[in-house]
Amino acid sequence: MIARLAAFARPFAIPLALSTALRVVQLTCGIAVLAVAVGAVVKIEEISVAGTAVLIAVLALAKGAAHYGEQYLGHWVAFTVLARLRVTFFDALTRLSRGVLHQHRSGDLTARATADVNSVEVFYAHTIAPAIAAAVVSIGSAACLAVAADPALGVILLTGAALSGLVVPLLGRRASERAARRRQHTRGQIAAHVTDSIGGLRELTLLRALGQWQDRLDALDARATADTRTLAVRTASRSAANTAVLAATVCAIALAGAYLWQNGRITMLAWWVSVAVALALGPALTAVEAFASEFGTTLAAARRLFAIIDAPAESGGDESAPGTAAGAGAAAGSGAGQDGAGTTTGLSAVPGARPAAGPGTRPRTGVAVSLRGVRFAYPGAPDGVPPVLDGIDLDLPPGSATAVLGPTGSGKSSLGYLLAAVLTPAEGTITLDGTDLRDIPDDELRRRVALADQRPFVFSGTVADNVRIARPEASDADLWHVLEVVALADTVRGLPQQLGTPLSERGRNLSGGELQRLSLAQALLRRPALLICDEVTSQLDAATEARLLRRLRTELAGCTTVWITHRRATLDLVDRVVVLDGGRITTQDLPA
Repeated sequence: MIARLAAFARPFAIPLALSTALRVVQLTCGIAVLAVAVGAVVKIEEISVAGTAVLIAVLALAKGAAHYGEQYLGHWVAFTVLARLRVTFFDALTRLSRGVLHQHRSGDLTARATADVNSVEVFYAHTIAPAIAAAVVSIGSAACLAVAADPALGVILLTGAALSGLVVPLLGRRASERAARRRQHTRGQIAAHVTDSIGGLRELTLLRALGQWQDRLDALDARATADTRTLAVRTASRSAANTAVLAATVCAIALAGAYLWQNGRITMLAWWVSVAVALALGPALTAVEAFASEFGTTLAAARRLFAIIDAPAESGGDESAPGTAAGAGAAAGSGAGQDGAGTTTGLSAVPGARPAAGPGTRPRTGVAVSLRGVRFAYPGAPDGVPPVLDGIDLDLPPGSATAVLGPTGSGKSSLGYLLAAVLTPAEGTITLDGTDLRDIPDDELRRRVALADQRPFVFSGTVADNVRIARPEASDADLWHVLEVVALADTVRGLPQQLGTPLSERGRNLSGGELQRLSLAQALLRRPALLICDEVTSQLDAATEARLLRRLRTELAGCTTVWITHRRATLDLVDRVVVLDGGRITTQDLPA
């Protein structure tokens, strides 16, 4: 993996080499500043104070300039390489086979393209130059002590540098890398989960599933926190060990220097300058330990990136198209029976099993709905634009079935969203059994009212996960029952793992009509007292629509139902028709 990362930086070998050289200059100047200062103190009576001050100032300026140049070049290389890495990553996405691409959720891919790429920055900006410079400066400093003072002092310094730069970074390395891999994977799951949550926020609210979704997010966060804690403990342990090694090295040089000075083998100046060199070498070695602490995360991020970059390209074979239910098997692939995070769901049904009758799946007794003076306009609408709905008065008796018709833009869907409390009227009231929607507790409201939308959101997970989100305690028999009602059971039985078959993100392996019926199945599983169906048959062929409507006639008996539709076949289910035009009700009548 290190070789793969280094290959991306190969075209920038010259600026990287210059950055490394400048870091060597910076560290050398830092050591020289402290050595000159200590030497001046020891020989204060024999030196020119002004000359020494000028020398220290020159060294400090050189150190600062070298530091700036090293940081500039190192980060320029890092950010340029990261840009190339992102381009390579996105190029890989464009050529991935559909079967491979559908195994990943867009939130996770986004995390790889952003957070994981950013994590790799450590390798280019804070690893290559610091590692090489630490080795060069350590060997050079040890050689200087060996020549200018005594070989024993050089050996002590080199031994301490080796322990600090080579041994300490390896402490707990495998455990740290495992924790880093787990954390990067979990962070990708969190990103995907949040993406799903935002994309399907309306559905989560309507299905009373925000609590479930929060619980899943809390569980993922707990896993990431545990791995972060492990990494923090390992990092702190290495930092403490490194500090101990450096302190021991300075003490050993101080004691050895004292012994050598007492025996006349070195001068006092050489003794104290040796101690100063050992102290000043610390930052070079600390930098090695610092990037070593992040190296596990860097490698984990790189593996996630190259897992996509190295994935097989589109083969042009006989893959089923992702836009149809027939493609579900290809999209599920080897991940069948797992949710979007790769976790076994255990929801697979017995192959070939027929659905049992769904006890308790019959709708509740319908509610009386009343709208008085309802007016609604979307926030930010320009002045002079009429409201979407203006002065709506409407009564829906318990158990009634009403069709809402009207041209595009007449306010039909907005009326449905108001009835489902997705939107709130600017003026007027909407009541259920005499209670204003705004006064009904959210849990009770979501239990009594359901909306089946024409553009439903499908979450990453299995068929069962997506239906059961409406009622987590529902049995497999309940799921089969509602799937049978919406004429989707035969399609699900044909999938590789039936209820346990994973759906591609946002339902790409289902047709538009299948997505709509899945949304309707969710709503029916809730057993609502008020059901709003917004164009849920708009993408069905006539035969499937007729079969669906026949089953709904029995299933919805007693439920107050509102059909927002333009399909003539739907009118056979309703007691009356409401026509909207220009935000107002123009006709209320029985169907012809």
